[in-house]
Amino acid sequence: MDAPYILIGYAFALTLVFLGFGVIRRSMPELRGVRRLSLFVLCGVAAAFLLAARNHVPALLSVVAANMLLLFGPLFFYAAAAEILGVRPGGIRWLTALSLAGTGFLYWFGIVHPNARMRLLTHGAVIGAIFTAAALLQFHDRDASPKAAVRGSAWLAAGMAVLQFAWAGYPWALRVQLSLLHPGVVDTAFSYLATLLALAAVGALVWLSLCVQRMELQRAAQTDSLTGLLNRGAFETILRRELQRSHRSGASLAVMLIDLDYFKQINDSFGHAVGDSALRRISAALSASIRPSDVLARYGGEEFVILLRESGVVDAHAAAERIRCDIQRLEDLPEGVTLTASIGVAVNLPGESPDELILRADEALYRSKREGRNLVTLYRSPRQDKVASA
Repeated sequence: MDAPYILIGYAFALTLVFLGFGVIRRSMPELRGVRRLSLFVLCGVAAAFLLAARNHVPALLSVVAANMLLLFGPLFFYAAAAEILGVRPGGIRWLTALSLAGTGFLYWFGIVHPNARMRLLTHGAVIGAIFTAAALLQFHDRDASPKAAVRGSAWLAAGMAVLQFAWAGYPWALRVQLSLLHPGVVDTAFSYLATLLALAAVGALVWLSLCVQRMELQRAAQTDSLTGLLNRGAFETILRRELQRSHRSGASLAVMLIDLDYFKQINDSFGHAVGDSALRRISAALSASIRPSDVLARYGGEEFVILLRESGVVDAHAAAERIRCDIQRLEDLPEGVTLTASIGVAVNLPGESPDELILRADEALYRSKREGRNLVTLYRSPRQDKVASA
C-alpha cells in the first residue's frame, strides 16, 4: 500500500483520539496531563497529514515541518507524565535541545543532502530518547502514586522507546533500501506498531491520571486541611482495624487524647490566623514526637489523638508524659504564646470496641482538666492496675 493512504488513515484515527481528549477536557477539566497529551496527539495528526501530502506541498513542509512535529510531539508526552506524577520535568530543556538538533539533521538530510536512512536514524534516536526519559521518570517515581498504574505506563513508554531505536537501526543492520513513498512490509509493520504503542502509552497515562486523581481525592477525604494530619474519620477507621488485629494477636495498644489548654484565649486575643499557625506548629511537634508505628490525627478543634501500637500501661503513660513536656517546652509559637496540654490515655481491653476505648481516654482527659490541666491521666481498669503494680 502507498504511504499517503496509510498516513491518511493514521491521521483520521488520531483525529478521533484528539476529539476524544476534547470531550475528556470538558467533562473533567481537573484531570492532570490531558491538555499536554492532546497536544502530543495533535502533533501526530498534523505530521501525518503533511507527510501524506508529500507530492502536493513543498519539501520544507512535508519533510522538515512534519518531522519536526514528530520530534517535538513526544516532549508533550514527557511533560504530561511529569504533570500527572506531580514532579518537575527536569530534563525538558535537554530533550528540547535534542529535538532542535534533530530538526537540523532532518533539514540537512531532507533538503540539502537527501538521505532516507539518516532521516530515519535521527527520527528514531530522538523520539526513542524522549520516550526513554518518560519511562525513567515514571520508573523512578518515589511518591505514593498508584504503583501498578505507574509501572504499566512506564513499561509502555519503554516499549515505545525500544521500538523507535529498533526502527532507526534496522535499515543499517539489514542493509535494506528505504522507499518512503512505497514502504515495504517491515516499514508498514513498524509504523502500525509504533502508532498502536503510542496510543497505548497515551491511554496508560490517562488511566494513571485517573488513578492519581482518585488517590488524591481519597487522601483529601482522610486529611485535615489545616494541619495535614489524618482527620477523625480516617483515624477511627484505622483504630477499628488495629483493635481487630489486637484482639486476634493479644497485643495491647493505647489511645492518647490531647487537648490544648485555654486555646480559645489565643483565638480571642490574637485572632484565628495565629491560632491556626499555632495548631500547625503543634502538629509538627507531635509528628516529630511519635514513633513511626504510631498514628497521629487531628480529632477536632484543638484536640489531637494518637494511636500507640504495641503499648501497654507503662509505655503509654511514659509516651504521654514526654509529649506533654515537649508541648510545654515549645518556644517558637506565633506571637510568643505558650501552650500546655491535658492528656488522657487508655489501653485497650479484650473485646473492647473503638467507641468504648475512645470514651475511656476521653474520661481520662477530662479528669486531667478537672485536676488543674497540663496533666496526664491514665484510665486503668482494676485488672490493668494489678498488672502495673506487679
